[in-house]
Amino acid sequence: MEDKIREYEKFIEKRLKEPLGPLERVKLAEYHKEMVQNFQHERLIHMIVMFFFVSIALILLAFLGYVLACYGPAYEMIPFYLLTAIVTILSGFYIKHYYFLENHIQALYEYTRKIRLNK
Repeated sequence: MEDKIREYEKFIEKRLKEPLGPLERVKLAEYHKEMVQNFQHERLIHMIVMFFFVSIALILLAFLGYVLACYGPAYEMIPFYLLTAIVTILSGFYIKHYYFLENHIQALYEYTRKIRLNK
């Protein structure tokens, strides 16, 4: 998805540098609106998944803290430790990806303004 957004940003920058007639500008605005809606939908889905993973990670971390405080480290809990580590790391990657989506979709709003104002 990151590559698609970067590719689209390059495309829209290139199109805005070209001289556009009124009809071309309207078609570009419609296409841009459709693409922004697609990216917004993708952002919403990733936000839901990110919240799910972060919630699970926080629950696992809280339970891990409870287990370690009450029983100390135990070898039979190694699979649980690994699960907690994996979910926490995945949560970090989801946060990073969502951060990218949020920032770049905000940048696409600026292109909407440029298309409408002929700049």
